[in-house]
Amino acid sequence: MIANKVERIAMALAVEYEQAQGRQVTDVSNNWGNLGSEVRDWLAGRHKDVNRLTCDLVSRHPDGSLARLIEVKGRGGPTSLSILDRQHSAMLGCGEDWWLYVALECRTPKPGLVVVNQPARLPWHRLDGDTPGTQHGSSRVQDEGHWHMGQADVLALGKVVA
Repeated sequence: MIANKVERIAMALAVEYEQAQGRQVTDVSNNWGNLGSEVRDWLAGRHKDVNRLTCDLVSRHPDGSLARLIEVKGRGGPTSLSILDRQHSAMLGCGEDWWLYVALECRTPKPGLVVVNQPARLPWHRLDGDTPGTQHGSSRVQDEGHWHMGQADVLALGKVVA
């Protein structure tokens, strides 16, 4: 269950965009652990710790092959953006396979979508939490550090698609 209206709008925009590109989309935002062996095997070839990876959508080409992992962020107005340690780890470990989709102005009648390939190029700054990469035994969001950047950085390196 998506927590709020902004996030629902962001997910809908991302799914709509992927489908318009001819790709099949699966929402894994609430069931990452149940991805299935095909996706887990695909990820294992890209990252040493598959269990720490995360994303919101898995996109497939029309032939069923895996296309990209997508982290979706929604913003109601002009504001900064944050990701968790596990999202940062997935971004670094999966390289060009991990995408960031940022829906902007979700509280307006015409929200926009910015698509960023290889978001590790963005100027992320770590705010808090344990040292990156440490295994602290907890999977609770509040125990993780946050990586932060400004909306202008997303717009500078991303592609506005909607």
